[in-house]
Amino acid sequence: MATTIKMPQLGESVTEGTIERWLVKEGDTVEQYDPLFEVVTDKVNAEVPAEVAGTVTKILVPDGETVAVGTPVAEIDAEGAGSAASDDDAPAAEAPAAAEPQPEPEPEPAQAEAAAVEEQEEAPPAATDEQPEPSAESPQPQPQAQAAEPAAPEATTEEAAPEAASEAATEPAPSTGNGAARMTPAVRRLVREHDIDVAQLRGSGAGGRVTRDDVLAFIDSGAQPASAEAPPQPAATTAAPAQPQPQAADASHAPAPAPAPTTPAPPPVPAPTGGDTELPLSQMRRGIARKMTQVKQTVPHAYTVIEVDMTNVVKWREANNMAFKAREGASLSYVAAVVKAVTETLRKHPTLNSQFAEDKIILKQAMNIGIAVAIENGLIVPVIANADQLSISGVNGRIRDVSSRAHSGKLRLDELQGGTFTVNNTGWFGSVTSMPIINAPEVAILSMEAIVKRPRVMEVDGADVIAIRHMMNMTCSFDHRVLDGAQVGAFLADVRKALEEWDPNTPIG
Repeated sequence: MATTIKMPQLGESVTEGTIERWLVKEGDTVEQYDPLFEVVTDKVNAEVPAEVAGTVTKILVPDGETVAVGTPVAEIDAEGAGSAASDDDAPAAEAPAAAEPQPEPEPEPAQAEAAAVEEQEEAPPAATDEQPEPSAESPQPQPQAQAAEPAAPEATTEEAAPEAASEAATEPAPSTGNGAARMTPAVRRLVREHDIDVAQLRGSGAGGRVTRDDVLAFIDSGAQPASAEAPPQPAATTAAPAQPQPQAADASHAPAPAPAPTTPAPPPVPAPTGGDTELPLSQMRRGIARKMTQVKQTVPHAYTVIEVDMTNVVKWREANNMAFKAREGASLSYVAAVVKAVTETLRKHPTLNSQFAEDKIILKQAMNIGIAVAIENGLIVPVIANADQLSISGVNGRIRDVSSRAHSGKLRLDELQGGTFTVNNTGWFGSVTSMPIINAPEVAILSMEAIVKRPRVMEVDGADVIAIRHMMNMTCSFDHRVLDGAQVGAFLADVRKALEEWDPNTPIG
C-alpha cells in the first residue's frame, strides 16, 4: 500500500518549506529513516527521512518549489506490507481528502467556538505573542449562515488540518466592531493603538484569525487608520455588517479619536533599468526580513557601549592556545571567554536573562546563550543550552560545532530555539561599534567588537602612565520596556570587571 509523504512542520511557527533538492528519484528503494529530500525554511535546513521502507513511486513536488506544511510531496510503496498494514494505512492516506471538504463546522462546535471566543475577549492579555503563521491561499466557499453569525466559520480546534486552515485563511475577517472574534488580546491591543478598522484586515492565521503580522503588514502598506475614514462602530453592533450611513451619523454624536501614528509607506521602487539585476529573496532572507521588521517596530531599542581592556584575556589565550589546539584540534576563541564572563554575570543580573511577555516579565532559569553566526545567505543564531554549566573548553567546542553545522545547513530545529541571551561577535570583521537588533522575546543582546591595540591612560604606583593595551568595545542593545540604562550599565560594568581582572590561571577545562 502506498504511503504518502507530506511536508513536515519543522517548528511551531513554520507554515511552509522549500524542497531544496531530492536525494532520491522515482523507482529508488529506500530503507526507513533514509533521507528523502532536503527542506529549507526560514529557521533551518534539514533532511526529511523516509517514514517507511519501500520503493519511491511518485515525486509530487519538484526541486525548488515551496509548499505549505502537510502538502503531499511523494509516495512510497511499502515493501512486505500485509493486508493488516494496508488496512491501517488506508485511512491515513485518505485523511487529507476527507479533511478537504469540511469548510462548514457543525452547529454545536461552531456555537462552542463562538462562546470560547467571547470568553477570550474578557480574559487578560495573553502571556506570549503568537507567531504569525501565513497559510497558502485557496478558494473558500461562502457559508450560508454568515448573516446570523458574525464570525466566519473556522476549524473547531486550533489543531485543524492544514488544508482546512489554508481555506479559512483567505476569507476576509468580518467587521464586528473591534474584530475581537478573530484576534488574541495582544493583537487587539495593537489594532486599538493604531486605530485600525478591522474590516480592512485580512487574517492569515488558523481559521482566518488576524495575527500580529497581518496588522503590521497593514500598517506597512501605508493604509489610513480607521479614524481617517470613519469612527469605529460600537461593540454591540454585531447583527450585520456596518453601513456607511450609520457611521456618518455616529460621527455627529461622538468625538473622533485622536489618530494613532502610523508607519509611512516605503517609497516606490523604480523599475529596473538596463544592467540592473533582480535577486529573488530566499526563504531564509524572507524570514530574516519579517523577523527584523517585526522586532524593530514592536521593541523599543536602547543601547549602551563600554570599553574593555582585554589585555589579561589576550595574554591568557596566548599562553594556552598552542596546547589547547594540539589537544582539541581547534583554536581557543575569545567568544568562549566572553560567554563565560557573561553567564557568571547574569547570575547577579537575572533581569537581563529574561523574556518580555506582554503583561509580565519571565525570568529564565536556564542560561541558553545564542551565538550569532553569519552564513553565506543570511544570519542564524544557534543556541548553546545551559552554557553556564559548561567549561570554557565545552563552550568553545559547542561554538565551533554549531558554527560549522550552521554553514553546512545541518542544524537541528531545537538548536535554534529557547535562547535567553545572545552574544554577537561583530569584531571578527573589524567592527569597532555596532547596534545589534534584539532577538525577541529576549530582552538584550551583547556585541563584541574588534580587539585592537590602543593607548590607555593607567595609574601605576599613584602616577598616570600611558600604556599600549588590547582594547575592545562592547555594545548592549536592550528592550527599554524591561530594562533601563542603569540596570544594563551595572551588568556591563560587572562583565568588564570579570574580563579586565581575568586570572591568568583560569582553567580551560
